Amino acid sequence: MKVHLRVFVEVENLGKAMNALADAGITGFYILEYKGMSPQDWKGFSIKEDPKSAIGLIKDYATDAVLVCSVVDEEKTDKIVESVMQALEGEKYTILEVPIRRIIVNNQDPEKERAETWLLEKEVPCFYCGENSVQRIRIDMNKAKIWCTNCGAARYYLIKGVEKEGS
Repeated sequence: MKVHLRVFVEVENLGKAMNALADAGITGFYILEYKGMSPQDWKGFSIKEDPKSAIGLIKDYATDAVLVCSVVDEEKTDKIVESVMQALEGEKYTILEVPIRRIIVNNQDPEKERAETWLLEKEVPCFYCGENSVQRIRIDMNKAKIWCTNCGAARYYLIKGVEKEGS
């Protein structure tokens, strides 16, 4: 069985975590950047329950952190976790092991035409914070993402149909 191994670390410990994972034999990984707060950090906060207040609080008080993820064989998991724990001794981290029931990989037929990704930027008022700032736009074959460079708010769209020119 495969395991989705997830290691949450503060940004300054990313190199230690990645080196420990690589030394323990992982073959690949991906990272997600985020801002996080431990329950100890959250204690005593009382905020308005509107999204803008919550996002503002997280931006101001949360710690920059990274989630390092890798898919590994279950029998190798203990060795990898031990390596990470040893490398991060004395540091704050969280490790999750999530069993994977199935993996489906669709390698696109190389003979089929691949649509290119479009990356655009436009300075307009943000839909969320209202500030006039650069909005980044990424358009793939069947999805689009627009995010504000000022507040980080993002919108996601699924493109339900594609019409080829001349069809």
